[in-house]
Parts: sequence; C-alpha cells; structure tokens
Amino acid sequence: MIDTLKIILNSKTKIWHLLLVFTVSTLTCYFLYILIIPLIYWGAYGEGAESERIEALPINLFIGEWAALIFVVLALFILTWINLKKDRTNKAKSFLLTLFILILLYLFRKPIIDLLIELRIF
Repeated sequence: MIDTLKIILNSKTKIWHLLLVFTVSTLTCYFLYILIIPLIYWGAYGEGAESERIEALPINLFIGEWAALIFVVLALFILTWINLKKDRTNKAKSFLLTLFILILLYLFRKPIIDLLIELRIF
C-alpha cells in the first residue's frame, strides 16, 4: 500500500486531466446537492406538514447534507482504483487529488457560499 502511494505521488500529473476531473466532479456534486436531491425528496414526500416532519428526521438530514459528497467520493475512489489496476498512475493521481480537494471544499461549503454572496459573485 505504501509503495503504491509513493508511486502515485511521484507520477506526473497532466494539468488538463486534473482540471477536467475537478470541474466535472465539482459540478456533479453541486447539482446533486442543489438540484437532484431536493427534487427526489419533493417527488417522494410532496409538500405539507407531514413531509416536513419526515425531512426533519436525522437520517434524512444526513442524506440531504452528505449524499452528494458520498456519491462523488465513491465515484472518484472507484476511478482511482480502476486506473491503478491499469497502471495509469498519472490519471489515478488526478482522481486522488480531486478527491482530497473536493472533500476540503465541501467541508467549508457554507462559508465559501456566504463569501461569494457577500462579494456579489454568486
């Protein structure tokens, strides 16, 4: 495991591949968090007091907040593993870097969104 990690860290990263993977992963996570998950909840529970009670359950709060990140991290982890099996360490490094950057950005998503709104960029 340590040898594989050293090989990944020593490989060259193609910047265009990293940017493409990062952009697609970020947009996928964004659309899941903002659009898809709320639409699924609305379609499943509808509107009204009963649906608000169901959505306030802890498991539904967890799914609403973290399902987008879990889906994207799982996809990036699988793509990293596939590229390692095919000995394409430079692409595996792109997926791995994107995974770590996306996790950090997702943890600080609310302060980042507040900053963008305050700066009138978003």
